[in-house]
Amino acid sequence: MMASHTHLHIHGADQDRGEDNARVDGILSGDDTAFRVLVVEYHPLAFSLAYRSLGDAEDAEEVVQDAFVKIHGALDGFRGEASLKTWILRIVWRLSLNRRRDRARSAWRRLGLHQGDEDVATYTAGPHAESPEASLLAQERRRLVRDVVDDLPPTLREVLILNSFEELGYEEIARILDIPVGTVSSRIYAARRKLAARLRRLGPT
Repeated sequence: MMASHTHLHIHGADQDRGEDNARVDGILSGDDTAFRVLVVEYHPLAFSLAYRSLGDAEDAEEVVQDAFVKIHGALDGFRGEASLKTWILRIVWRLSLNRRRDRARSAWRRLGLHQGDEDVATYTAGPHAESPEASLLAQERRRLVRDVVDDLPPTLREVLILNSFEELGYEEIARILDIPVGTVSSRIYAARRKLAARLRRLGPT
């Protein structure tokens, strides 16, 4: 039974790779419609990932636009070792990190200070509350979680964002960050423990 399940999993992965390669081949052959379909399909996920990293919609949209320009020019280098989705998100993530670092450097220069912590991303979570009182409480909770997440070491923060906010699986995160799956698992575990411990120390708010 296990062998059959494994066979089906491998077959499905091979089929996905075949579909990804066919899409890329179509775009490289000059099918502009195929690329527009690709952009429409992956834009929401790409924007969400960029926004979680940057905390600013305008910056996130600029990063996504830059990413798809880069993706179009780099498709001939797609080898199918990871899924097309993972390959796209890896490019978006790296450009988001670059934008965040550039933005932090500019902020420090404007203040006339030496650069310290570059990790200035902000995050949002949870639905909008209906009443003003509930809205204020929800905003405070989001601010608290954002601040605690921001205080995590970068290696822990990035896996937590990708897994808990973007709902990506361990294998996909491993491909995006180019690290072993076991490392992803241990970092997520460590990040959640640190997050829970910090929130407990801050009290019931």
